[in-house]
Amino acid sequence: MTNQNLFSTSDGLTFRPHRLARNPHFQTIASSTARNRGAAMVAVARELVLEVEDGVRLQGFYSPQPGGQAKGLVLLIHGWLGQANASYNIAIGEFLYQQGYSVFRLNLRDHGETHHLNPGIFRGDLLDETFAAARQIAGLEPDRPFFIIGSSLGGNFAARLAWRHGDAPLPNLAHTLAINPPLDPYHTTQQIDRAPAFYLAYFRRKWRRSFSRKQAAWPHLYNFSKVLAARTCMGMTEAFIPYTPYPDARAYLASYALTPAMLAGLQTPLTVITAADDPIVPVSDFLPFRSLTPYLQIHIQPYGGHVGFIDLFPFRRWIGQAALSVLEGSR
Repeated sequence: MTNQNLFSTSDGLTFRPHRLARNPHFQTIASSTARNRGAAMVAVARELVLEVEDGVRLQGFYSPQPGGQAKGLVLLIHGWLGQANASYNIAIGEFLYQQGYSVFRLNLRDHGETHHLNPGIFRGDLLDETFAAARQIAGLEPDRPFFIIGSSLGGNFAARLAWRHGDAPLPNLAHTLAINPPLDPYHTTQQIDRAPAFYLAYFRRKWRRSFSRKQAAWPHLYNFSKVLAARTCMGMTEAFIPYTPYPDARAYLASYALTPAMLAGLQTPLTVITAADDPIVPVSDFLPFRSLTPYLQIHIQPYGGHVGFIDLFPFRRWIGQAALSVLEGSR
């Protein structure tokens, strides 16, 4: 059985790129480097700093539709070491804004230019503060359907928000979309270290820069010399453990893993879109999630890389249209 045939895809959620755009490394690299200006959405964006639990502050950018006539409100959550203005985030947000949706682009803690906002450092298990932010964001347009879209680690957060919604409902949550979410962060970290060297160099460079910014903002709290010296992502994670409540990297990475038992209890629809050729998130991690519940739909595309789904001749980002299909199917 090939990876391409792990799951079937519907006509509305099938990515068929030009043969010259099928390389997974092209897809993955272009996802972060292909520029999208997002002119209409960015032009009306208002910066908001949300104060959530324990005084934590999270920055976001809210682009409402004029006249309050939105079809719905979409929360976008970026990937690990990304930001609200990441190219893929802008592309998805602009496409949906042009289709009549209000958009809120959230920066997770210590992402973007927010290292100074909170003394505590970002961890993947910080779901409570993200959930509290999502509740506040949903309240910006209480009479409209609320949607959550997350990419990469943001997709992991989005799926966990949908899971948490089962016990503590988010107002008007209609549908959640997770794009290339790492289901098992331990496997994903291993995969980054095993992948072609430019992936490790990319993530290590960005993570080192984030640690350096945090240390500069809070020099009396942090000395990341051991973290910065580590040569792999797993090594950096191990060196980071003293700043967490966990005994080791395995326990920490397990703290924000998604399991079949969690998603079997979904109370609202969750759609997952990923790619069989994703060089970062192992496609085999999705196998245990088959046929869990009608609320969970998984679409594995044969091509797309990691948060890519970019076509050529003409250039387009398919994931925006796919996201629209998911949202429109919920209305």
